[in-house]
Amino acid sequence: MAPPRVDLVRRRWIWIVYALLFAASIPWYLPEGSAPRIWLGLPHWVVLSLAATLGVAVFTAYVIRRHWSEEEPAEETSERSDHG
Repeated sequence: MAPPRVDLVRRRWIWIVYALLFAASIPWYLPEGSAPRIWLGLPHWVVLSLAATLGVAVFTAYVIRRHWSEEEPAEETSERSDHG
């Protein structure tokens, strides 16, 4: 039997990972005025931003697959049966 799933809003570590990934996707942390290095034919900040964006996508897929509950709360289920 699978362990009970906790509401995603209460899983603080998920939000911390999202904040770190989104912060990494914006090249604000690079020194101003530095000459961009070329990685894979693109400026390095573009590669870093794309890698972080890919990280957000992969992490979102992981969260949905492992932590997303498809079961409706009992309150919503009872409201639907009352209205229709």
